[in-house]
Amino acid sequence: MPFTEIQVVPGPANYYCFPGALRELENFYSAADLEQAFWIYGERAIAATESFLPAAWSLPSAGKHCIREHCSEPLISQLLAQAGDHRKVIIGIGGGSVMDSAKALADRLKLPVVLIPTIAATCAAWTPLSVWYNAHGENIGYEIFKQSNHLVLVEPEIILNAPADYLLAGIGDTLAKWYEARVLLPDETASSVPYLAKTALKMAEGLRDLLFSDSAAALRDQQQGTLTPRFISVVDAIIAGGGLIGGLGERFTRVAAAHAVHNGLTVLPQTHRILHGIKVAYGILVQSALLNQQQDIRKLLHFYHQLKLPVTLAELGVCLSDREEMDKVIAHTLRPRETIHLLPVEVTAETLYQAMAAIERAGKSAE
Repeated sequence: MPFTEIQVVPGPANYYCFPGALRELENFYSAADLEQAFWIYGERAIAATESFLPAAWSLPSAGKHCIREHCSEPLISQLLAQAGDHRKVIIGIGGGSVMDSAKALADRLKLPVVLIPTIAATCAAWTPLSVWYNAHGENIGYEIFKQSNHLVLVEPEIILNAPADYLLAGIGDTLAKWYEARVLLPDETASSVPYLAKTALKMAEGLRDLLFSDSAAALRDQQQGTLTPRFISVVDAIIAGGGLIGGLGERFTRVAAAHAVHNGLTVLPQTHRILHGIKVAYGILVQSALLNQQQDIRKLLHFYHQLKLPVTLAELGVCLSDREEMDKVIAHTLRPRETIHLLPVEVTAETLYQAMAAIERAGKSAE
């Protein structure tokens, strides 16, 4: 009987999401440990979080560094030099770039990591991996670590007060979990498919249903500044649900064409201002076009219009008729190691361009 090996890393050792969750930091780490903590944070993130932080944040012996860039090898080298070899714990406060940098630094130093996400834009706080970028802001891959994140603390009030675009991006990124997992695991009944991968696929389906039913209302809750169980459920779905699916199913439920299209778009500087999940959401449409899933495209376009998610390249600042730019995007998307090649159809530069053209037409006609 054939056996399939997968590395199952379900999620962090400890996850808290409730008002006042940040107080748990001092229940897990002693005063002596926190005196030797190294804090990494984003500028806007710390402004939003400081009033929620326990006293340990103000300890004079703790190290601090403000991050203004994506996770990269030069940045981690800089942080290693600044942190030194006497730290006890790495604490990250912010969005995906901060989460990824904190995880990478903790891995290099062999220290536990505490993550405090200030936005619900990705599952970065949950997953034991970092996405790497080069100096030009282009995605160059990701690294999975052997240790799980030790502690994740989510204060819903901070997420509620963050710009709505981040929650919208998180919805787009999390929605991809189902569409990409379905491609990677088309026959869940096969005996060679690990049970946990099958479980992850079922979870992805439930996650999709939750997002379709509750996303619009959760965005309204945020707009009105009202913290509701529905809002927290969508936050949990993005941060915890999306990460758990990839951790359980590993390569069977991680990424396919939607994320590869995102990666391709990162070669154009004008897309750097657009959040990861927004570009991934567009990638779901392109993946659906490549697979000729017309019913899915219609359903997604209706959902995207309801949420005001972009549905065309033009809305992302990219011109389909600019072949020089499109050739760059397509070449990066079709790199040999990109996950778009996991689709059950052969994807060429021409078929990818035509899929994007089809979405451009469909998106404009659905307006």
